[in-house]
Amino acid sequence: MTESDIKRIAYIRSIPISRAGPYIPELARTVTASGIEARIFFTDGECGPADFPGGTWEKLPEDARPDDIVERILAWGADGVVSLAFPDEAGLRDAVVKEKLAAHGIPVVTNGLEPSRLLADKWETKKILADYGLDTPRGMLIDGTLLKHGGADVPVYADIIRWKAEEIGYPLLTKAVWGSSGNGIRFILDRAGLEEYLASPDEGNFVMEQCITGELCTVELVGADGEYAVQPLCFTGPTGGQPTFAFWELRSSAPRTADDEAFVPVAEKLKKLCAGIGITGVINLDIIYSGGTYHVLEINPRVSGATALGVAASGRNTYLCMTDILLGRWQAQPEPVLERRRWSLEFPVNNVTDAFVTDAQERLDVVQVTPTLIVDGREYGGLLIATCEFGAEAAFLEGIAVLDSEHGVLSAEMAVQLKQLLTSPAAQAVR
Repeated sequence: MTESDIKRIAYIRSIPISRAGPYIPELARTVTASGIEARIFFTDGECGPADFPGGTWEKLPEDARPDDIVERILAWGADGVVSLAFPDEAGLRDAVVKEKLAAHGIPVVTNGLEPSRLLADKWETKKILADYGLDTPRGMLIDGTLLKHGGADVPVYADIIRWKAEEIGYPLLTKAVWGSSGNGIRFILDRAGLEEYLASPDEGNFVMEQCITGELCTVELVGADGEYAVQPLCFTGPTGGQPTFAFWELRSSAPRTADDEAFVPVAEKLKKLCAGIGITGVINLDIIYSGGTYHVLEINPRVSGATALGVAASGRNTYLCMTDILLGRWQAQPEPVLERRRWSLEFPVNNVTDAFVTDAQERLDVVQVTPTLIVDGREYGGLLIATCEFGAEAAFLEGIAVLDSEHGVLSAEMAVQLKQLLTSPAAQAVR
């Protein structure tokens, strides 16, 4: 199928469209301006003309199954489909949608069933990372059911885990093989902590791995057929102890010359991995940077909560890239990592009101404001994503200080962190 054969594109979304900032609206405007009909099928949140300008939209049930989605897409008459799904379970669902629509001759830009299945499995991912020469924390696969003496009675299994724990070294983390957003992570500080874990193990399969102290970072790759672009690296906060809620931290795509250079060979290996397992669309990686080494924790076979942060830094819209793949006009840039063109900053804000949003948009280059973040049914404070031109750091700090004085949106700690970041030696180097 060629670009001229694509008259109608269906997009699938499984978290609120507003969480994508301006980038899904930009996608809709660009696609419909070219004469292609676009419709977004979404399961969560709301949609209106501002969210998907020029196109149409259709709400799906939150528990929509692959057959339900296929039926609705066929009824609309799509010629091609792009999945903007998140988190892992939605990406896996759309991989099944891809297989089912292939029988109707309809191409879908999302990772296929096999790469999606492998990358959604954290233990399989660790093996793939090792195959491509990427660093990943040492670990062991734990069968929680066997540990609870279910299915078979193997009393020595706990001793094997104790032995491996000593070999890997404390502290340790355990996390479910299947799952995302840090759900179900348990921190094991020492031998006593391990004994507590062994006395009350979780059901199912888990990865027990070395807990590395360093900086948590994330990066996104998009592409197909050996052509992949790597978004600028984003740093998302410290790690190395009890798991914390990631969105409480200052997250940024910031200039860090030496660290960016150290990431280049990692990016090249990741491109080879994408080509080797047949990535078509997007992957997102969670990484710890420690002692000059990037330790890859996991690979998510879909877009992520950090997509907007990376796109804001590079100016390269991931969602448009995926559409270019569908239309057969995708070309990756020659550089190892896309150029970081601006500061991209995400940080928690309190007291998010309409007045604050209006004032913020006047004083800052706002990408997105989330008044209340809801994760697993729990409400958290708001989030602000903004960009800043290199050389305009002082004006940004002045603007956020005025907003804070008028609306009380920043914690004292966050105000300090923003100032330290934007007045750092790296900030001076890019002027």
